[in-house]
Amino acid sequence: MPTKVLGNAEYKAVRTGGVTRLIASGIAPNLNTKTDFEQLPFLIFPPMFAFYFIESEIVLPALRPFVYEEIIVFPQSANVVTIQDASGDHAVSIEEVAVPDIESITPSPDNAGYCVFSWIGTNSLKIAKCDAILPAVYSRVFGPATYQECEMYVQENGGA
Repeated sequence: MPTKVLGNAEYKAVRTGGVTRLIASGIAPNLNTKTDFEQLPFLIFPPMFAFYFIESEIVLPALRPFVYEEIIVFPQSANVVTIQDASGDHAVSIEEVAVPDIESITPSPDNAGYCVFSWIGTNSLKIAKCDAILPAVYSRVFGPATYQECEMYVQENGGA
């Protein structure tokens, strides 16, 4: 039966768009050692986590580097997560990584690197960058031109 013991690692915490990731990196004592974060059952706010090595009954002794990552549920108001391991408690600051706002998926109007492709034998027209790698069932029918010019071509030629 596998045994679970507190492990040792270096820790990093990253919050992106409301999602918090815990990252542990270090050296595992055996080739078949598994790693895991587990929320401790203490009724405290914010919650604490522990980092474990999980060993099977038969171990393959050899040092093995690892990087383990887990997404956790963690309050947005907390800036530090506490991780307990074999060497004690670690207060890990949560690094905030901003998610850039996507203003528009429409390409720049002055970019002339777009073409219209047709699925051979059909009336299906698609717009893509001229240097895009496409399946051999497509052939170029218009371009290079701007994205807007390609859209006009598709509308005029009844493409879907």
